[in-house]
Amino acid sequence: MLDFIRQHIICVVFVAMGLFLIIGNISVMLSHRFKKTHASGIPFLGGLLIAIGFLTTPKPLKYLALLGFLDPTIWMMFVSIYYCKNEDAILEKRYAPFFAEHDFSPAREDESLQIVSEILYTGREEFPHVQEYSYKTNTPFRVGYPWALMMVTEKDGRRFLVLDTGTEGNLKKLDPDKISIHPFEENAVILHDAADFLEGQMVVRIVKKDDPEHPADA
Repeated sequence: MLDFIRQHIICVVFVAMGLFLIIGNISVMLSHRFKKTHASGIPFLGGLLIAIGFLTTPKPLKYLALLGFLDPTIWMMFVSIYYCKNEDAILEKRYAPFFAEHDFSPAREDESLQIVSEILYTGREEFPHVQEYSYKTNTPFRVGYPWALMMVTEKDGRRFLVLDTGTEGNLKKLDPDKISIHPFEENAVILHDAADFLEGQMVVRIVKKDDPEHPADA
């Protein structure tokens, strides 16, 4: 082992740095999943460093560069590409039973209106998270960070906010226990501690697009 380290010190250094980054990325992913805390990892670099390290060795060892694929962020890239490419179809299938059950009005757009969400996270009230969306009913929007899904729907002349907090790693399956429907009162919905990752006050408003300081007509 010592002879290998002396002869291939560059490989050892690159592989050690790569392993350090991979362990760090795994720690971040586990924190996201179980502790509901969020930090940014460094994708792909760990596996790349391992591959570069072994490529500096003689031919019989170069094949160990394939160990770079042990970096889970490389595989997550392909998963992300799949979801980004197919997200609309996945979400349509996700909510089809929900819409069939509740019989909301058909989807429509209104170019004169927009949807504005503002989240004041507990402990971070001085940094409100504000997002704006075109007014499209029955259309899922990502809201917050970490994100949930929300939709504005209409029925019998009234507007409703559908909040879906069951988005933890699975866009395909809808969890009925994590979806809630809230009526708009004067074109606003105010929620408190909507989920363990949405602790604080969340306000969703329907406003005039050319005058966002004023609410839409009821």
